[in-house]
Amino acid sequence: MVHKKLMTMQQSPYDAPQSTMMPQPPPDLVMERIIEPPSIKVFGIFHLIIAGLGIIGTIAGLVMMQFTDQFSKLMTIAPPGSTATGSSPQELAMRQYMNDTRTYSYITYVFAIVLAVMLIIAGIGLLKRRESGRVMSIRYAWTSIGMKVITLLIMLTFMIPATTRYNEAMFSGMGSGMGSTMNIVTQATQFLSLLVTCIYPIVVLIMMRKEKVKTFLAGQAR
Repeated sequence: MVHKKLMTMQQSPYDAPQSTMMPQPPPDLVMERIIEPPSIKVFGIFHLIIAGLGIIGTIAGLVMMQFTDQFSKLMTIAPPGSTATGSSPQELAMRQYMNDTRTYSYITYVFAIVLAVMLIIAGIGLLKRRESGRVMSIRYAWTSIGMKVITLLIMLTFMIPATTRYNEAMFSGMGSGMGSTMNIVTQATQFLSLLVTCIYPIVVLIMMRKEKVKTFLAGQAR
């Protein structure tokens, strides 16, 4: 009897071994679910807003350039004692400045349109959760930074000399140091404005290269 009990307690070699491990959940429950990073939708919306503002600014600038003479009269005030006929020195300086910077303005408008188109394509792609939107965002960032470098070179070559001549003519009757002071203020404003426009493409370049963004968009349907 004891022998039979021992035989029944022993496991048959033909039986499946009894596992002492806890039951495992299905594989789909083990894998961590990939959550969409909020930056994808946020930058998709920002892309479209900035593109719209760029297009509006370009159209406004082109319209203003068609009315150079009228705009120069509105922006200048003839000094006391000047005759009503003829153009004042300030008006002539304004007109000359706008003519000197016309090529620079056209170049910046072309840059703005190109970047706006890239932002629209990238923004729509991000809102649709497509990898192409991330790729286009990175292309926009590098293109924008490259255009800023070209703009800086144009500023140093053409804009600063034109601005210096303009300020000297505009403030020639207000003391010897007024023109120099305005040169410093104007040039500092130009460089600061250019620096500010570099912030967004740099942020886009950083955020679109994050691993979470790349992983999520890579797993989406193309």
